[in-house]
Amino acid sequence: MEGADVMSDKKRKTEPPLFIDMDFDEALSRFTRVKPEDVQESVDRSKQKKKPPEAKTIRRRPKSGGSS
Repeated sequence: MEGADVMSDKKRKTEPPLFIDMDFDEALSRFTRVKPEDVQESVDRSKQKKKPPEAKTIRRRPKSGGSS
């Protein structure tokens, strides 16, 4: 089994573990109530690009007649 990781030299970035503050029965019952269509809609919504905020022009005050 030596050299099994030769093909994957790059470190994999993984998400941290998900900690859910509920017992297994409640989590399982919630999971089974989810409709696949709802999940797909949520995924599609999250992939849409949000419009960037409109750029505001910054107007600077003219310098008062001071000594140069």
